[in-house]
Amino acid sequence: MKSKFKVKNYHRFIFFIIFLILIVLGSATLFFYYLNNNNNKNDNNNANANSDSIEISPINDADSSINENELQYVKNNENETNGKNKKNQRKSKAIPLAAGEKSTNSLPVLMYHFFYNDIEGETAPNSNYMPVSSFEEQLKYLSENDYYYPTWEEVADFVDGKIDLPDKSVVLTMDDGDESVFELALPLLEKYNVIATAFIITSDIDENELAKYSNSILDLQSHTDNMHRTGGNYGHGGIFPALPIEESTADLKTSIKKLSGNSGALAYPFGDCNENTKKAAENAGFKVAFTTVNDKVKPGMDKYELPRLRMFTDIKLAGFKYYVQ
Repeated sequence: MKSKFKVKNYHRFIFFIIFLILIVLGSATLFFYYLNNNNNKNDNNNANANSDSIEISPINDADSSINENELQYVKNNENETNGKNKKNQRKSKAIPLAAGEKSTNSLPVLMYHFFYNDIEGETAPNSNYMPVSSFEEQLKYLSENDYYYPTWEEVADFVDGKIDLPDKSVVLTMDDGDESVFELALPLLEKYNVIATAFIITSDIDENELAKYSNSILDLQSHTDNMHRTGGNYGHGGIFPALPIEESTADLKTSIKKLSGNSGALAYPFGDCNENTKKAAENAGFKVAFTTVNDKVKPGMDKYELPRLRMFTDIKLAGFKYYVQ
């Protein structure tokens, strides 16, 4: 009996030792699994932290064709567009010019006034009315041929000889702020994503009405507040050239205020322009100002006496292409 008891206890002892070994191995396996998993998490966190703190090295002139002037111009242009509607923002295609470089390009600035729906049988009261069918053809042509629409700051810099513009550049402007601009032209501009400027006589339109279009593809600029009227004896007889500079400057500043601070460009009423009107435009803070002289904008011109190309009822697509080439 005694030897059988010893054998039985011996087997229990061996089983106990094996059990302990399994527990130790299991615990060790769990420990190392936890340790390895924790290290992986730390590595991922460090990698994410490093990716967030990567610093982009400055562009080296030896590795890139972008020079310091180009970088500064892009920065300035980005500052100008900050806070504006994203729909109106686009990447600048302006080409900074180095000292001594000159552009041989010219910029067509088109001048529209009113629009009518010829598709529904309407007729033009006079040659200043553009049929919507022709206007859509023009916008389609600009869109399909990837035309560029420079900002007013870029127009001013182009005239000053600081930059060049792509060969396919154009500016569309519409004088007076007629209802047809908003009802007929604006939907087509949005359809083809073409940026245009509406020159507004701000005393004629309620500020709440103007606010509706502040975020549209239309850039609302000044056609003065209350100087689109007769009363002078210069040019076409507009009152603007006859007023004292202080009075006309105050009118322009009123229009800028009603247009939420927009002071990119001014269109002179009736196109009348003299030294007084130019001084008032400069004093009010406009970058450029336009007459109705029929020509393209070229470097070296007076920024406050720039020409435009008049758009008229019977212009065909071939004539439009000639204007914008």
